[in-house]
Amino acid sequence: MTMRPQFFPRLLLLGTIALLLGCQTIQYPKGLLEQQKGKAGMTSRELRVILDDLVVQYCGRVEQSADRIIAANPDPRIRKNALLWKTNGIAACFQAGSRRDPLGAFLDIWTLNKQSIDLFERPSDERLFGASQWVAIETSQQLDQSMRQILDMIGTDFPIREEFPEQFSHDYPIENLYFNRESIAAHYTRYMAKIKVANRELMDVVGDLDDQLDQLHKISSLYAEFLPKQARWQGEIMVLETLQAKTITESLANLSVATDGVARIADTTEVIPELVQRERDYLHRAIQEERMATLSSIDQMRAETMGEIRAERLAVMSGLQQERDAVLHAVHNERIAATQDLTDFGKQTVVQIDASVDAKIEQIAAHSTDLADHIFQRVAQLCGVFAAVILVGIMLFRSRKSKPSPEVRSSDTVKGPTLRTPTYLDEHRRKAA
Repeated sequence: MTMRPQFFPRLLLLGTIALLLGCQTIQYPKGLLEQQKGKAGMTSRELRVILDDLVVQYCGRVEQSADRIIAANPDPRIRKNALLWKTNGIAACFQAGSRRDPLGAFLDIWTLNKQSIDLFERPSDERLFGASQWVAIETSQQLDQSMRQILDMIGTDFPIREEFPEQFSHDYPIENLYFNRESIAAHYTRYMAKIKVANRELMDVVGDLDDQLDQLHKISSLYAEFLPKQARWQGEIMVLETLQAKTITESLANLSVATDGVARIADTTEVIPELVQRERDYLHRAIQEERMATLSSIDQMRAETMGEIRAERLAVMSGLQQERDAVLHAVHNERIAATQDLTDFGKQTVVQIDASVDAKIEQIAAHSTDLADHIFQRVAQLCGVFAAVILVGIMLFRSRKSKPSPEVRSSDTVKGPTLRTPTYLDEHRRKAA
């Protein structure tokens, strides 16, 4: 009876929560990304999805680069450092990515990568990965470029920039490959004063718990895929540390001393029997004689071969010199003959040209004389024709001036001029022809 007054209020509260869950849609609560002063280009849920992919990308690149370093270096110290890098670095990445708020997780992963770059680029007498140190530096720089791209996707006017992880990694560097890191929460509070946290409603609290459980389940699933690898890497580190232990090295050294002692005892045992000694000496002498004979034959064959090659070379050079002289002599004779032929041909050509020019000149001279005579004849004929025309005109003019009778003029016209004029013209035409 005493429990009923406490039971009913709780039951009423649970029923109210269930009713609200059934009638309303739970909205995803706003994280630190939405509560900043600057305008973000994505939501906290979108940033969480990108961070899940970033964690997988980070772990895959670190594992691949560490395997490259192990394959390229037989030194146990370098191999151990590579195993420590991918074992502890991947674990630190999952720890940073599992933070409650996506913005805090993103900045923690970026700070981890900045601390790794500072550790790898730190000048020291003994490098962590020997000649393969550039592999770790290049991998960390590629991851840093990916994180810059994510920051650009968040927005250029966002108040939190790259200076935050750089300053934190400078103030709190990591000293070794065990990745013992300072907590980012103490330094992250510098930016928390810029966030205006609103009152959280009951539905936001319930939605936040559900989403956080979902994200924790995703991170746990991703990390579970690397747990077998983590166990194997830890085993390899244990084997390397065991092989480098002082007790094991001393035992191996004692074992090598014992092996040398056994070898010396075996040699002594073989030397004691006289038969074995005699056979061994005989075999040694036979091998020595064969070796000397073989070397002598090889030297003789080499000398003969070099002599033959030298004689052949001299013969070939002599033949080439004779052929060269003969070719040069033939070319010289051909050049002289060609020059003489060209000279003769030029002379003949000049003579023919002179003869042709003289003949043309004579033809032109003869033709010019005939042309002059022809022109003179034509001029004389023309002058005769003009004279005849003038004479006929004078005669006609005189006959009209004397004014004869019509009968007489008619008869004269018919008998006189008509009969004489054709004869005179015929004579001139004959002369002209």
